[in-house]
Amino acid sequence: MVSLDIREKDGVEFLSSPLLGECGFVRHAFSTRQGGVSEAPFGSLNLGEAEGEEPECVRENRRRFFAAAEMSPVRVAEVRQVHGTDVIAAEEIAAGAPAGAGAAAHAADGIMTDEPGVFLAVQTADCVPVLLADPEKRAVAAVHAGRRGTEAGVITSAVLGMKERYGTRAEDLIVALGPGISGKCYEVGEDCIPPFRRRYPKWKEFCIPIGGGQWLLDLPEAVRRQLVASGVREERIGTAPHCTFSESARFFSYRRDGAPTGRLLAAIGIA
Repeated sequence: MVSLDIREKDGVEFLSSPLLGECGFVRHAFSTRQGGVSEAPFGSLNLGEAEGEEPECVRENRRRFFAAAEMSPVRVAEVRQVHGTDVIAAEEIAAGAPAGAGAAAHAADGIMTDEPGVFLAVQTADCVPVLLADPEKRAVAAVHAGRRGTEAGVITSAVLGMKERYGTRAEDLIVALGPGISGKCYEVGEDCIPPFRRRYPKWKEFCIPIGGGQWLLDLPEAVRRQLVASGVREERIGTAPHCTFSESARFFSYRRDGAPTGRLLAAIGIA
């Protein structure tokens, strides 16, 4: 199911999922690069800390983003993303840490909570942001799904983590994938394919050889299939009809621009 709505408020552009929008208790958004105060190469709505960027710009950009998306977090919980499979509860992250700062002591690639007012956020610039909501147990999670994390099973870890902590049933979950690099643009070497070959019986449907030992890897499709394999119903998974690499006016892309570049933010919380 392909669905993300493009919205704009006070000059700030962001994306939202109609599927998650049906969950009355949830607030969420995926950022774009439009509507901020940062200068090149971070122009303009950079929501992540990067070498050379002014912290004051990031703070103002975040204020604008959360306000435009009508999210009013008591606090924002983030982690230091390491392309692994650990998913932790927001309660394990020190309260009061400034956005993007308290992450240093918490290496993980997913966060979950059932606390109202606590918003979970992951940063991306080609990797796939994944937001999950359980309308039965009223719990949410945010996952950073890069190639290494996806091949190792970070999505499965998130689903299992919500089951263990909140009693979530996979079939109850509603999930939205945010913008990431598309299968038409993500070229990888031969050495990147074996983990997907081992994990996915139909890996050839999204790993396409293009010659010279190079392959095109459809990372968003790998994420979607891992969700289905984890028990999430296909009709409850929303995918993103966008590509961070090819849509340079709308998204940051590390693969396209290299360092330094800005970061997109995907956020979800319980109102």
